[in-house]
Amino acid sequence: MDWAIGAQVSMDEIYAKTQSLCPSCAMDAPAEYEERATGMWLHVDCPQDGRSSEKIAGDADFFKWGYEQKYEKPIGHLVIPVTYRCNLNCRYCYTLSNSSLALPPDWPASTLKEIFERESENITLLGGEPTLRPDLSDLIEAAKHTRSERKVSVGTNGQKLALHQYARQLKESGLDFVFLSLNDPHYEESTEIYSNKLQALDNCAELGLRVWLQRTIDNLDQLDSLLEVIQAYRRIIFHVTIRSVKPFGVRLPSRQVFVSEIISYLGKARAYTKGVSPFNRYLRLYGKPTKICSWVNDVSRVDPIDSDYLISTGLITKFHRGMKLDELRLTRAGTDGAHTIDQTMNARRIDAP
Repeated sequence: MDWAIGAQVSMDEIYAKTQSLCPSCAMDAPAEYEERATGMWLHVDCPQDGRSSEKIAGDADFFKWGYEQKYEKPIGHLVIPVTYRCNLNCRYCYTLSNSSLALPPDWPASTLKEIFERESENITLLGGEPTLRPDLSDLIEAAKHTRSERKVSVGTNGQKLALHQYARQLKESGLDFVFLSLNDPHYEESTEIYSNKLQALDNCAELGLRVWLQRTIDNLDQLDSLLEVIQAYRRIIFHVTIRSVKPFGVRLPSRQVFVSEIISYLGKARAYTKGVSPFNRYLRLYGKPTKICSWVNDVSRVDPIDSDYLISTGLITKFHRGMKLDELRLTRAGTDGAHTIDQTMNARRIDAP
């Protein structure tokens, strides 16, 4: 695998210095990019845990082109995990819902509604799986009612949206669109799960509920079935995200697939633009804006332009930072390490459930 803790490396050429997060303790730490013949590596030097190294791009020139562009923060966006529970056991899970860990309780509806009142940003209700909350439609209505101009979305695995009446209920509550996770049938490891997701797409098409389609891959050939879905449901799919699995959470992939490899596989090596961060690219698939994502914990570059994220302790921080912080807090629950993580943050606090 192309990542290691405490790795000893021979420096080929230092490309840039930055700030990152230590993968062991989540504290900010100095970091540097090293350009090698095999790609670009990020080395993080934590005063507490030492050096960690990760290969973050297979093509150094491709990486540098994106890193040297200028980026501006898009419209305000707050992501709220309204539950950590889930009805699936996905191969990879960034919120650790597929683990045996003691997960945090659901946020009380009253607390969430206070957040809707106070925060002015667009809102995505995430999980776990948010459709497990029986009050989800009420939460959507409350988020929309407090600020009618805001966009309210739900990130879902689509299993409950396969029920037409349920999908209709969410639409009538004011839901603007769905972030639907639709991975390759072989990735899903269940034909029933995949069929339910296609039924969810059928229901969204009938109801006129727009879909931002998301696919996670750990192999390039998992892109083939995605193209078929975009073509079949192009009337309601308005945006697509493709991301490669990262070394994060309970299960780790045997290898990484890099953004440059995805773009080449799609035949778009000369037809992409910069993304919303140095580590993403945009292209079009059947006319749909498609974001090709990479997850790099370069907080100097990502934090200023990232979405906001509510972590399990009641802090609102940045999305990528918050996901890593929650991962470590959940795996270290009840230890001094969890307390240390809380002390490293400069973020807005609300009352935890």
